[in-house]
Amino acid sequence: MAEKTPTSTGSGPLRAVLLVGAISEYGFGQFVVRELIKSRHSFSRIGVYLDMNRDNAAKRPVLDRLKQAGIEVVHGKGFESPDPFTGFDCIMSFLGNYGLHLQPTLIDSAIAAGVRHIYPSEYGADILVGQNLTQRYYVEKVRTRRHLEDRGKDVPELGWTYVLFGRLTEWAVLSHFGFDNRAARAQIYGTPDGKQSLINATDAAAYIVKTLLDPFSLTDTRRTYRFSESSPTYATLFRTLKIVTGREYHVEYLDVEAAQVEEQAAKQSGNVDAELSASHKLIQGRQGTLLPLPWDNERFPSVTPSSLQDSLIAAFASPKLRKAYGLELLENAAA
Repeated sequence: MAEKTPTSTGSGPLRAVLLVGAISEYGFGQFVVRELIKSRHSFSRIGVYLDMNRDNAAKRPVLDRLKQAGIEVVHGKGFESPDPFTGFDCIMSFLGNYGLHLQPTLIDSAIAAGVRHIYPSEYGADILVGQNLTQRYYVEKVRTRRHLEDRGKDVPELGWTYVLFGRLTEWAVLSHFGFDNRAARAQIYGTPDGKQSLINATDAAAYIVKTLLDPFSLTDTRRTYRFSESSPTYATLFRTLKIVTGREYHVEYLDVEAAQVEEQAAKQSGNVDAELSASHKLIQGRQGTLLPLPWDNERFPSVTPSSLQDSLIAAFASPKLRKAYGLELLENAAA
């Protein structure tokens, strides 16, 4: 596969950006798209990738809104061909757990198209913290990092940016992570004193756009940013949920290492979703989503992250998130 001339030289802010895996209405990529639209005057080209190998019928309303906002929809089939990525100087991946294994192929095709900067799908914990590097939940992210490093040896001008937040507040209280918001109950692997770093998705997306516009030199194209709002204990989180919801959560704290047994059972049964969930419980219990200091918030003072309480108030007021939390069932029963 012959490589095309790089779109950018690797210096200055990134101006032509393509987002992959960002069309899902409930995904984090949509938050980033909305923030990019607010700053579209700062970019020469903003696109989202539409994989024509997938059923996209349900995405039509989202695509129509994006087109009306001036976002380009780039069509392709899978990630094998470099053609859809031509003309962009940066590819941002928002692929989820079941798509992360495709990132090395995406990276190779992007490089062949002349792309010289990659934002891999990180946007969470620092996988270099504690035992994160060896956890099942991060296997594909580790492979992607190693692939970038290997390709960086062949293509010295290749750059990448890791943007780390700890956790997104709205996602932290999903049933996948042990919360039953309908019954105001939770099963948590760890203790009331266990900590995690939290920031809401809108503020996190605002920081990502700031990093795109942050100039870098030819000798500084491989970057890591860390942003978050606070690092509350579980005790603080549940006190805040009581203020926000008016209900006191019944919380059962479980032995952290017991999650290993759950993970092995899920692996033996072939239930990948349960295996990933158990792995994340282990990470949480070991405080693997506690983001190391220092954070980079002060580099972009125009972004002021909302507090944990304000973020949860907004989340529980959102019709989409209430549905994700199972609370529309509660409302239907009361109607």
